Amino acid sequence: MDRLILFLVILGSYLHNGGSVITDECIVSDLEACDVCSCLNGGKEVGCENVNLTALPANIPKQVVILNLKNNRVACVPRDYFMNLSKLQKLDISNNNLTASFLLPKNVKEFIASNNMIEHVEDFFKFCDNMTSADLGANPVRSISTKELEICPNVNELSLEGLLLEKLNRDTLVAFPGLNRLRMVRMPALSEIDADAFTPFCENLRRLWLYGCKELTNLPGPLLKNCSNLSVLDISETSIMSLDPELFASPLLGAISLNWDHISDLSKETFSFLGSIKSLEMSTMGLVNIPSDIFVNTSLGYLLDLAGNNLETIPPDLFSSNPSGHDLQLLVLSGNRLTAISPGTFRKLYLLKELYLDGNTISQLPQGMLTGTELQSLYIFHNNIDRLSDSLFDQPPENNTLTTIFAQSNPISELSTTFLSGIVDGGNVVKSCDNVTVRQSVQKVSVECVPEDFLMEINTTSVGLRDSLSMRGLVCHYKKESFFGYSSCMACSVGTYGVPGYCVKCPKGGFYQDEVGQYSRQGYENGCKHCNAGNYVPFEGGSSPLDCKVCPDGTDRERNASYRACFCVDNYFRRDRFNSCELCPPIGANCSGEALRIRRGYYWNWAFSDIDRYRNFVENLATRNDSYDRSASSFGQPLPWIHTCPEPLTCENNDDILGSCKEGYTGWMCASCDDGFFAILGFCRQCPDVLVFVVEIAVILLIVLFLMIYVVFVHRRQSGQSGRSIVDVALARGKIVLGFYQVMGEFWGSISAIYWQEVFQNVAYLINIIQLDISAVLVKPSCFFPFLGFNPYVEFIIGVATPPTIIIACGLCLLVIEMKATLKSYYRRTPIDPARKCLANKILTLMSLGLFVTYPSTCNVIFALFKPACVVFPIDENKAKNVTLLRPDYSINCSTATHLSFETAAYACSFYVLAFPGILLCLLLKFSRGTAECPVWLRFLSENYRPGFWFWEIIELVRKVSQTLIIVVYGWDSTLSVIVTLAIAVIFLMLHASFTPMKDRFEHYLQLASLWAIFLNMLVAAVPATNDEDPTDVTNVIGVLLVFLNLVVLGIALGKPLMLMVKALVSIKILKEATSLIRRRWLEHRSSELQINVECSDVYGPSTSTPLLNAQ
Repeated sequence: MDRLILFLVILGSYLHNGGSVITDECIVSDLEACDVCSCLNGGKEVGCENVNLTALPANIPKQVVILNLKNNRVACVPRDYFMNLSKLQKLDISNNNLTASFLLPKNVKEFIASNNMIEHVEDFFKFCDNMTSADLGANPVRSISTKELEICPNVNELSLEGLLLEKLNRDTLVAFPGLNRLRMVRMPALSEIDADAFTPFCENLRRLWLYGCKELTNLPGPLLKNCSNLSVLDISETSIMSLDPELFASPLLGAISLNWDHISDLSKETFSFLGSIKSLEMSTMGLVNIPSDIFVNTSLGYLLDLAGNNLETIPPDLFSSNPSGHDLQLLVLSGNRLTAISPGTFRKLYLLKELYLDGNTISQLPQGMLTGTELQSLYIFHNNIDRLSDSLFDQPPENNTLTTIFAQSNPISELSTTFLSGIVDGGNVVKSCDNVTVRQSVQKVSVECVPEDFLMEINTTSVGLRDSLSMRGLVCHYKKESFFGYSSCMACSVGTYGVPGYCVKCPKGGFYQDEVGQYSRQGYENGCKHCNAGNYVPFEGGSSPLDCKVCPDGTDRERNASYRACFCVDNYFRRDRFNSCELCPPIGANCSGEALRIRRGYYWNWAFSDIDRYRNFVENLATRNDSYDRSASSFGQPLPWIHTCPEPLTCENNDDILGSCKEGYTGWMCASCDDGFFAILGFCRQCPDVLVFVVEIAVILLIVLFLMIYVVFVHRRQSGQSGRSIVDVALARGKIVLGFYQVMGEFWGSISAIYWQEVFQNVAYLINIIQLDISAVLVKPSCFFPFLGFNPYVEFIIGVATPPTIIIACGLCLLVIEMKATLKSYYRRTPIDPARKCLANKILTLMSLGLFVTYPSTCNVIFALFKPACVVFPIDENKAKNVTLLRPDYSINCSTATHLSFETAAYACSFYVLAFPGILLCLLLKFSRGTAECPVWLRFLSENYRPGFWFWEIIELVRKVSQTLIIVVYGWDSTLSVIVTLAIAVIFLMLHASFTPMKDRFEHYLQLASLWAIFLNMLVAAVPATNDEDPTDVTNVIGVLLVFLNLVVLGIALGKPLMLMVKALVSIKILKEATSLIRRRWLEHRSSELQINVECSDVYGPSTSTPLLNAQ
């Protein structure tokens, strides 16, 4: 059984890896090597390059000598995979995804593993007796463990290009004592080399490349002290500021390259250890001057390159100070700031063949400048020479050797016969002739007139000159004719400039190039010319000033265009780096940095546009050089529409591109509460701990219980007394307070004029309880029970189900009471107990009170689903995409089938809005005529009104429902809502003040205060809203004022009862009387029918048969 399981595991692994076998955690393909690779010469040469391998092939021929696996995607090689290839001599596995080293058979001589992701290389050199060269370049190797390395005596060439080594010491390369060629180029982390780092192999070292190590600031003098065979040293492109002369002590040192270094302290001692040097390259070092005696002890051999510096003069005795003279053949002084040449500067350069003076500002060539030389080619193009009149040689013409002069791109107006006499017969002069090519012969010298875009070609066999030319606007290619090879260097054309190795088009923006052979000089962003301020080239490769066009609208035409179509002026933004700028939208937008961003307090939605692409575009706009991403230079999609958030401070927009909500808020316009928060009157509060919530509920229940005990206690004390009972007073004043907060609760949840202060948010939950909005009161428990999540749909179901639930529950209670009384009478043979009438009245009272209290909130949940409550929001700036959302809850889409069903149901339930007050009005009208006594369960509607105003409570219901209808359906943002709601508030305030319908003076003023508070709240919210730029003090004052207005009604209503309660508690008598009351109630429950009837009649005070409609 175990074997079967093992077999299935292996089979599953095999199939999972696409038919590959896993060895040492590495996948080896089951494909035969000679099926996917080319096997030549009887399997001795296997070529698997560029075949997209992800795993090594199987069964590589055992006789393979050369194995090429480069340019694939192999990520792993089993450690001993190649060990059975005993005849393998060359392995190239470069340009793969390898991460670990592996063992190599001992016969391998040449190994290439560059451009992988290998971090440790020690395994490669376990069996390296026969290895002669190794290329480990472009791998993230940070260290080489000498303890794990075997000695590799025959490795004479090692490439560490691009490795991440930070320091070299004696032990780093101790395993390679036979090294004679070491490439340590472009190592970005290399910053320190110990003085004895090359000691183990210094005697054998012949060529050392250290160029491109930009963290390298110093080379110790003794570093190359014992490298007696060193012939080539390249330390270009480093951060070395000074040179120790001892570095150049090697007697065979023939080529030194210091290009692109920053060495400024050249002196007589710099090359004092050098007796002679064949090739010395010091281009683009920022040299301002060069000491006249720098070569006094050094004989220059073949090449001296000083191009691309800032030299203004060449010392006249620079080349004559050395008594031994120079054998210099190529002298490159191109791209400096030379304005003149002294006549005898080159007189001692007897073997000079080529002289490069191009790219300077020389205005005239002195007579006899080339006397004593064997110059064959003179390059003086791109200067300010206006005439060529004097001969360059003092010796007789028959001794001259000059054959070619390149003098184009100079304003030459005179070309004399005397000058031409210094050129050998059959020689050639190339000059510019107003874009017209003219050939003429003077003394058998050809003068060739070429256009400004003439592409000059220079051929050379010198590697140093080739490298110098490739850095000065020419592109060189190796050519071979017969047995000899040379480099052909062609100048970059107009519209381009040269970088080492190739020509680059001038970028779009404020750049063009109308000259050939130009290049990027040190300190300049590129090798192109600038358009005039306010002009740009709308394409790459601008080749003339005429290509520069006026920058488009909305741009700053006083500045250089740089890498765009000019910068936008303030308060403008762009959609395309090379197009016009648009005026920033007046609302909600910030256009700093040429990009449209959203401001705090506003919202936009990226549902139909690519936010990632726009973010890349905005970030790309901040790039002000040629490294900007061409693919992200424009944004062609519509931008989102900017909306004002209902609560400005909820839209923080810390991410001003995507937009972001304040903590606790989420969804459309940040109007919904995030997980862990609950909504109270339009803002989100963090869910409390369970213990805190339980304590809150317990406290609320205790307060309610205490109030009930107090009411019952006072009511019992009033038994038998005339006048209004405590129940009448509590219900009358409770109706006023309840009506106020039911209106204001909806109002506060709808306005966005004020962001309520913390002090108000802390009492909001209590206010929700006071207004008896059942669904809102249940919101907080949803923090702990997510399935209780509420939205307008759930609130609608709860709201419309509450009235029938109350009616059915009370009806069932009445039915049970009646059945109990009937059964009791039947079995005891006694009349039906009349006490049931009193109990039935209490149940009916509770039912009518429940329907009355929940009526406004039931209406509100119905109104919330009406069609006008749906708002159409544009999503994009063109309004091509829109979304219709429900105003009370922006998470609900009004276009769905679900919403349409609920909308229909809401309209169907609208009959209750009219039916309930209509039924109450009919009942009150019936009993107001005096034909019958008003039932106990209906008296609370008219008890507190003066005779003749029995209907006023129905008017109050109409007032509450009409105000909340406008607010819920149309919101507070509508001008119509503000006008109508304020009008209703004013009308009912005037009616109440004019008719004074309430018979109790205190209740009259309490109702008047509530109407004033409603009016003032709406008036404050109707004025222009404060925003986050307004002074904080103003916002705080308004917040405190509103809190005062909203709590004053509650304070007035509860002030007097609270004072009486405190007084009673202080006297302690309430406890004793409460105990007596409980005992008496128990005895009364057993009393006679007469006593029960009296008790029933006393619930709402003394019974009266006076009809509701009395004489005025």
